[in-house]
Amino acid sequence: MEKIALRRYFRHGMLPQLIAFEACIRHGSVTRAAEELSLAQPTVSCLIKKLSTTMGGPLTQARDRRMEPTALGVEVLALCHEVIASLERFDQRRPAAATRHAASEKTLAEV
Repeated sequence: MEKIALRRYFRHGMLPQLIAFEACIRHGSVTRAAEELSLAQPTVSCLIKKLSTTMGGPLTQARDRRMEPTALGVEVLALCHEVIASLERFDQRRPAAATRHAASEKTLAEV
């Protein structure tokens, strides 16, 4: 992807937006997502609104007093799952990477 296309996502702080969106859909409620994320409900609503703007359309719809994804929201939810899974995989590898880094620093110090 070109750098210019990525700038759109960078400028808007997309990671918090994706995490808030995923929590909203999982819980079916902005209020419950806000509680899970330890954020104020208006903050979560604002994150979802900004993500909708970034993605170019509405991501959620109300159905029987429950928040559900629109067609675009389903695609963004898949992106959320990919990003979260990738971060979880990195988090699992991080201790080993930190150990390797410390070992290489020690080797360089000895030289």
